[in-house]
Amino acid sequence: MKLSFSTLGCPDWSVAQIARRAKEMGYAGIELRTADDGNHLSPGATDAEVEGVAKTFAAEGVSIASVLGYARFATLDRGEIEKNQALVRRSIAIARILKAPFIRAYAGQLPKGADAETVTRNIIEGLKPVADEAAKAGVKIAIETHDDWCAGEKIMKVISGVNSPGLGVLYDVFNAFLESREGWERTYSLIRKHILYCHMKDGYVKADGTHEYVYLGAGDMPLREMFARFKADGFAGYMSCEWEKKWIPELDPPEKVFPHYIHKARRIWDSV
Repeated sequence: MKLSFSTLGCPDWSVAQIARRAKEMGYAGIELRTADDGNHLSPGATDAEVEGVAKTFAAEGVSIASVLGYARFATLDRGEIEKNQALVRRSIAIARILKAPFIRAYAGQLPKGADAETVTRNIIEGLKPVADEAAKAGVKIAIETHDDWCAGEKIMKVISGVNSPGLGVLYDVFNAFLESREGWERTYSLIRKHILYCHMKDGYVKADGTHEYVYLGAGDMPLREMFARFKADGFAGYMSCEWEKKWIPELDPPEKVFPHYIHKARRIWDSV
């Protein structure tokens, strides 16, 4: 098991700060957001700009675990599918420069009133060519358990349908439980062989049905049981801290959360 964090949790840090602080805190790698909102690398960046980012992290000895892209394929619009394929292709090129093994993408939210089988077929047809291209480039697309694709059977329809060595699962454990209300054991048993890496966070569902994110170990996730299963199965990938500071500004700052995460995750892992 290796530890990383998503730069979603540090929207105010520069790339240089991310690399330096990741090294100082002892993280093996980071997930680098690649978006047009200023955090932390634009998909439209030139190759020279991406190479500059690569040199910054290499100088600190910190790996880029994944390029966090935002491509989505749950649509009935063929033009949108082609647009998102182009976005994935750019992410593949960025990942090669950064020497990142994975790029993150989404299946996406089902359009209101759309036939689920038709949308699923579009997702599969949209992902298949870019997944094959990713494999040839030595990169894998990690489809996150997100939106309507959190339950094990649902996301496996996409994985099995694409059937490419260039596609696997980014298993967001808390999100999968929250959205599907499926026991983690069932989800894990269905997707285990396809997990590329994990988003790890903790929280609880409040009485009004909303949820609250908390520090790792302070919520309702059965972390000891999960870590024990991962460890028994020989999991050697990244367990990445996803702290949603970008979307929820009132959450505690990364200066507090990231050191706690690496300490707590190691303690739990070593104890099981």
